[in-house]
Amino acid sequence: MIEVKKISNKGRGIITTQNIPQGTLIEVAPVEVFPFEPETTIDQTGIFKYYFVSPLEYSKSHNVNRYLVFGLASFCNHAKNPNARVEWVENEVGLWSHLIAQKDIKVGEEVTLFYTNIDEYSEANKFV
Repeated sequence: MIEVKKISNKGRGIITTQNIPQGTLIEVAPVEVFPFEPETTIDQTGIFKYYFVSPLEYSKSHNVNRYLVFGLASFCNHAKNPNARVEWVENEVGLWSHLIAQKDIKVGEEVTLFYTNIDEYSEANKFV
């Protein structure tokens, strides 16, 4: 349904290999939580480009947990008007990322997400 490809001016990204209807569960992947600790330097490493933050938590404070998704969703690029979203699901096995189409996505189209912490990207580029 999806594959990693090189995207011009973006690096890696996710491209659809078939039409994906709105509401489709595209991927389920395990998640590891990294609690925020001011002394850690995760934002100054290559991992910065691949972790997620919770929109609800982030709206209250930028000192929030980081969620590292062990799946292809971590390669989705940012868009102001994305065609997918991530839902966080916790069960007896752990925390999971559900990548879901929030609109119809045509074959060959890039799967995009809204980066909640997009404001931190220009700051992080100072370290990369």
